[in-house]
Amino acid sequence: MSWNKQIAVQRAASLLPLAALLSEFGVSLKDVLAGTGVAADQLRPDTFLPFVDFIAILENACRLTGRDDIGILLGQRQTLKALGPLGIVMQHATTLGEALSAFTAFQINNSTGGAVYFMRAQDDIILGYGIYDSSVCVSHQLYDLVLSVGCNLIAELTCGALEPEEILVSRVAPTDLTPYQRLGRCPVRFGQIQTGLLLRVSTLGFRLPGADADRHERALASLLSAARGSPQDLSGHVRHLLRPLLLSGQGRMVDVARRLGLHPRVLRRRLQVEGTTFEALKDEVRFVVARELLMLETLSISDIAATLDYASASSFVHAFKRLSGSPPGQWRKFDRIAAG
Repeated sequence: MSWNKQIAVQRAASLLPLAALLSEFGVSLKDVLAGTGVAADQLRPDTFLPFVDFIAILENACRLTGRDDIGILLGQRQTLKALGPLGIVMQHATTLGEALSAFTAFQINNSTGGAVYFMRAQDDIILGYGIYDSSVCVSHQLYDLVLSVGCNLIAELTCGALEPEEILVSRVAPTDLTPYQRLGRCPVRFGQIQTGLLLRVSTLGFRLPGADADRHERALASLLSAARGSPQDLSGHVRHLLRPLLLSGQGRMVDVARRLGLHPRVLRRRLQVEGTTFEALKDEVRFVVARELLMLETLSISDIAATLDYASASSFVHAFKRLSGSPPGQWRKFDRIAAG
């Protein structure tokens, strides 16, 4: 199986505290980087790493330190500075909602392998994150890092006045829950179909202590200029949008085209120019999400098919087998065996 796409990348800034963290466990950064193709001098705020190498570094750090909570520990050392120009925009936004909206809108400039998104959940909002790069395996360390960063950013933006109502984790509950309980005083729910922070809608109107309209506008103008200077391909934007839209039942071409400000016919033609189709991109992102959901034994094949908006369970089974070479039930069994 192969996908026609650019290599997904991730800003390296969030790895800057890694060397000091590793030293606390007697592990060298050199050993963690071994085999990834990444050199220590590449871990700078302005550099980007292949997404697959970024995840490999996190997994190596987990293995060599013996700490399953290495992603959480690394995330707790992050600040807005790790987001580069986007962090400045967020810091000086008027409200928490404005800051987090900028986060979701411009995050693709920091990562083209996973999407940060907003999703309405009855009277609440989910600030979620999901991988959509099909070349990588599910990484709990990356999801833990993102959860930890999210909690840190909310605390930094509000000077500790706010925290999530709940933390949602798309993995089976580990034996030791302590690392997750350190993320905040809120409940942590495992076995969820997505990973993210549940926020009350009312908290989005919280006025930020660092609000500064002039500095915000200048930083935003600079960020917009930089984004125009390095445009993403359209298929990348489609993948980025599809990751959350699939979970909300809005993964049709018309839904994606509307968010891109394009007519569906224009979207189809432009994707053809890039050598792909909307249907191929949707299959790819569905496959990535399906692999994650199959790790949750509480979800049946029918549940997963419905979550990903397949017409039937048999349609999902056929599509998954075509892309992976094995039916989802067999894949789930082998993955469970591989996990030990």
